[in-house]
Amino acid sequence: MTKTERIVDSLRQQITKGVLHPGTSVPSIRRAAEIHGVSRNTVVEAYERLVAMGYLASRRGAGFFVVETIRPTVQNGTPRHVVEAVDHISLLRAQLDQNYNVRVGDGRPPGSWMAATIPRRIFAASADSIADSSGYGVPKGNSSIRELIAARHQSQNIDLSPEQIVTTFGGNHALDLIVRRYLRPGDCVLVDDPGYYPLFAKLKLAQVRFVGVRRGPVGPCLEDLAKKVALEAPKMFFTQSLAQNPTGSSVDLPTAHGILRITEQAGCRVVDDDPFIDLPGIQGVRLATLDQFRNVIFVGTFSKMLSASFRSGYIAAAPDIAAELAELKMITSVNSSRFSELMIVDIIRSRRYQKHLNRIARLTHDAALALAQTLRELDLCTHTTPAQGYYTYLMLPDGVDDLSLAHRAAAEGIFLAPGTFFSVDPAQHRHGIRINVARANDPRFTRFLLNNLT
Repeated sequence: MTKTERIVDSLRQQITKGVLHPGTSVPSIRRAAEIHGVSRNTVVEAYERLVAMGYLASRRGAGFFVVETIRPTVQNGTPRHVVEAVDHISLLRAQLDQNYNVRVGDGRPPGSWMAATIPRRIFAASADSIADSSGYGVPKGNSSIRELIAARHQSQNIDLSPEQIVTTFGGNHALDLIVRRYLRPGDCVLVDDPGYYPLFAKLKLAQVRFVGVRRGPVGPCLEDLAKKVALEAPKMFFTQSLAQNPTGSSVDLPTAHGILRITEQAGCRVVDDDPFIDLPGIQGVRLATLDQFRNVIFVGTFSKMLSASFRSGYIAAAPDIAAELAELKMITSVNSSRFSELMIVDIIRSRRYQKHLNRIARLTHDAALALAQTLRELDLCTHTTPAQGYYTYLMLPDGVDDLSLAHRAAAEGIFLAPGTFFSVDPAQHRHGIRINVARANDPRFTRFLLNNLT
């Protein structure tokens, strides 16, 4: 630990253990510097971090005080308010688990009453009976789809059991569960920069401070990651191993090793959000392949490969984390969509899914080659050569503002995604636009680039 981190850790422990009570003043900056044998600037930085984390508040002319509303204490590592919330829905758990033969306390009528309205073919690929289908299902999600997800990961040399999987309403719901369960206002996390802008919005909503790590052609910059980990003491690092949104870059083997080494040594958990996990042909290294879910939480989704209307995704993690997130899922949404999951089971088992994936991979590859040729002819550069996944990031020439370019494009009926929205610090980012290769080979777009960038 640095000197600043030691002061932060010491005071945080005194506050959470009740040694320092709400409203208590902490030593003045001068006195704290003497106690800890450090400079005043070091104390100022430590106190400011504790303010950002929600432990201290400053009062002009009076110094720093322990906040009146202290963060909830924990029971076996779980915040008290989470324990109380889970206890409060024990009745719901009984309804989901279906361990009773006589269910007078259940909140729904018998499934047989509803069976006539449900298409029988939905259950052709599932062991579920139609009479049982109108209930909520189990907290972690339909067992058939979790078994299929586990099998797909196992085929990629990743040891994963169905009990380590929690299904969700898409990848964004999965991220939301992780943020809600493991982060608190004032916490710090690291994110790819440029990175996934909906995640930035979630973190802002949760009042979690996020710091960008430069994304390079082969993944996050390890030097920048190590620097930010040492400086910020983050709780999590949100990244994407393969075909990252918005750059299209994938992590190579040395970078993957570096990410895991740096974060594990610092006690920083990694969240790997990969919407293209099932798309064939993507070159790169998945963090879970090396980590086997010791320090990595994986987020997957079917929405990018099938239909966004399915709203079906999942979390794969260590067993204890999967159990904790399943409890939170019960509290916030009861369960995910059982019907969507059963339809996906049918699509996978019938082999239609693999045929569809192979077709999408061919189309994406051909579109990426065509776009790369167009950009070479226009003498325009991208962050990563268009080749994998849906995205590439076009670097704009000096002096071209991405927001202004997007406005000009909109006037011609062309929708662009300015890099400003994907940047942690828009004032410092290199101007660019995210391009969806599947939609880029339109002569109107090519003509727009020719007229505005060359």
